[in-house]
Amino acid sequence: MNWWNKADTTLLVATILFLIAAIIKNFFPESTLAEGFLFVTEAAMVGGIADWFAVTALFKRPLGFPFHTAILPNRRAEFIEASTTMVKQEFFSRRTLFKKVGAVKLVPKIVAYLEKPETREFILNEIAGALKKYIASLDRKAQAKAIAGNLRREFGNIPARDLIREGGAWIRSSGKDVEIFVGLVKKLRATAAKAETRAKLQAMLEEFASQRTQSAGLFSILMAGLAQTLNYVNYEEAAEIMQAQLVKLLDELSADSPIRKKTLAECRAKISELAETQEFRDLFERVQVDLAAELPLELTVEAAIENFQQQIAAVNFEEDLPVAQEQSDSLGEIFMRTLIDLYGQLIYHLKVDSRIKTAAEKFIYELTVRAAFYAQPLVGKIASTTLSRMTVDQLNSLVYDKAEPDFVWIRMNGSIVGLIVGAAIFLLISMVQS
Repeated sequence: MNWWNKADTTLLVATILFLIAAIIKNFFPESTLAEGFLFVTEAAMVGGIADWFAVTALFKRPLGFPFHTAILPNRRAEFIEASTTMVKQEFFSRRTLFKKVGAVKLVPKIVAYLEKPETREFILNEIAGALKKYIASLDRKAQAKAIAGNLRREFGNIPARDLIREGGAWIRSSGKDVEIFVGLVKKLRATAAKAETRAKLQAMLEEFASQRTQSAGLFSILMAGLAQTLNYVNYEEAAEIMQAQLVKLLDELSADSPIRKKTLAECRAKISELAETQEFRDLFERVQVDLAAELPLELTVEAAIENFQQQIAAVNFEEDLPVAQEQSDSLGEIFMRTLIDLYGQLIYHLKVDSRIKTAAEKFIYELTVRAAFYAQPLVGKIASTTLSRMTVDQLNSLVYDKAEPDFVWIRMNGSIVGLIVGAAIFLLISMVQS
């Protein structure tokens, strides 16, 4: 609180004028002007003193006067409570919050902030670092067990008919059936061209001839023995011819030939007919269940998770993130490039998509209002705690400084109004006496 101001000056002037008027009155006791001057200055001085007393009594005891003075220090608790209530109900009222928050469009400001290069780099680094820590903390065995269980359950729940139909359609559309067929034919061709195959063919011919001879009559046995003696039947040459014909047939089947197309069409038709039979579906379901149970899914998934963790751990996000948009086979850089794409899509949709903009504005509005509502008691608590910690002088200064010009004018008005009222009363008295 200022120790001297305009009100003090005004009161001092009124007091000096009063003293001057008293001296003049003493020298000119019969003078009406001297009496009027004294009357007016006295009223101005009394009015100034009265208002000084009133303003001062708000904060302390003027001249030690104890009755109804020092109002603010004596009602400190009520003042703090009233101030806290005012802060909560006036500054943080529902009406005020709705009005203030609704008038601010935060989405364009957020988008502008997110588009800044330093903001983009900071946010992506923070997200990437958090994901890196999370991925490194994964329990590989537990995750592999859970994922493998889900895969087995999903695979087992697929109807055999759908799996056969979709699997067959995929094999035909992708050309895998041709690839499988050609691969199988080539393997058969390699086996057919071996000397062991020729020897087996020769042995089969000899065994067949022996069985036919034993089941024939005496004449047939004699003729067979004669033919063998004369080397009329050459099983080795027959086996070579059969092998050559077999290899030729397999070569035609492996090439893009009419016989391969015809054979493939017949195989597809037979397989389709077979797939519609209940026996085949039952067999397929048993194979499906056994395959789901026997596949080493846990080991495979665990190895995949471990490889993923190693590749992510090897990436330095702060150094590699700015150049991650370059095409790369690194899983870590693909991961970062995905983050960059998602970040760009977020900004794009916030700027272009009106539906997402509206949803974002609504979410931010509700979040801001809710946060302000939750902060309302906290603000009141802060105001109450802050005011309670203030000393009497600090509290007086806080209140006085906020309204000091008004307090000064109240005191000045006391002298001014006293002067005017004093003049009016003196004139009234003079008129009555005359």
